[in-house]
Amino acid sequence: MASMTNEPTSGNDRLADRVERSLERCLEWSTLGRHRRVLAEVERLLPLVVERESIEAQLLIWKATALLAMGLADRALQAAQRSWELEASPYACHLIAAASSALGEDEHAEETLRMGWSVFPEAGHLPVQLAMILTDQGRLPEALNLLDSIPTLDLPDELEVFLFGLKANLLASVGRPADAEQLLREAVRRHPDAQLLRDATKSLLEARRRTAAEAALVASWRAALEPMTGGEAEVDLAIIRVAAVLEIPELLQLAARRLWRAFAAAEVVRPQALEPWAIAVILAVVELDGLEPSAAAASRSLDVSPSTVGAALRRIRRWLDGLSPELAARSFAAATNPRLEDRSIAPRRAAKRNTVIRFPSPGSPGGHP
Repeated sequence: MASMTNEPTSGNDRLADRVERSLERCLEWSTLGRHRRVLAEVERLLPLVVERESIEAQLLIWKATALLAMGLADRALQAAQRSWELEASPYACHLIAAASSALGEDEHAEETLRMGWSVFPEAGHLPVQLAMILTDQGRLPEALNLLDSIPTLDLPDELEVFLFGLKANLLASVGRPADAEQLLREAVRRHPDAQLLRDATKSLLEARRRTAAEAALVASWRAALEPMTGGEAEVDLAIIRVAAVLEIPELLQLAARRLWRAFAAAEVVRPQALEPWAIAVILAVVELDGLEPSAAAASRSLDVSPSTVGAALRRIRRWLDGLSPELAARSFAAATNPRLEDRSIAPRRAAKRNTVIRFPSPGSPGGHP
């Protein structure tokens, strides 16, 4: 009788050991990006653990992780939801939200994370993930308030570093670069070996310097604009109107107005259709910045003829082709203007505006299952 009693336990132990060894291999394969191997191993094991809910839930987490990494968010969502039903866990919650977000269902992702955080208040990665979703939606103050509410005492070092970085990013984005700088200094003091934080500090200083350079260039160009008369002045006003409709930055608008003055002074122009010329000048500046704008799309947004815009743009291109690339870029480029790299402008002169520091998304906020 004793042997009969011990035999099922021995069989369960062997199964548990087998799953554990398989998960160790899954961890190695996942690290190497061999997600199909992970998926195949999990699918092989799942039929063996149908009556072991805890083990099945763990395997389904690995399945969802692999499917999500392979871009199969719909199947990943099903696996993660089933794992949650079998045994609720913070990482299942994370995967449900990640898959939902990948499918464009941010509202469901947000609801899931809020629910998961209420069930597992110690799972700091869930509110961080929620803050990232809010940030992607442009809800920056809400995301910042959420991060302020997360206690950092018991967070893993890696997650705390990411939390510091994300919060600094948001502070800079809402026009509080000095606060972002102070936070990063504190973060570097607590985590001196975190390259992410050192890179973020450098990125913030560079962003503030560039903002200052852009503000200085805008002020210089605005002060130097010569008045125009007649039809040329009407095109200049049309550039301002078109820039407002297209919601382009002031630097780009001023670059277009500078380009229009230079072009009109060098070429005989008798503009009858104002908006097409205005659009063409703006598109020429965008091209100088190395982009390929769509004349048709811009024309449709202002209900003008794309062919008229195209004809005007071709004339401006021919004129620009006669200039040296360096002169054209320094005189009329906006985002890529060499003057924006002026190192003599100190960050303290920066105007208040959004500044974004890019931080990578944490691959596995809760660690491996």
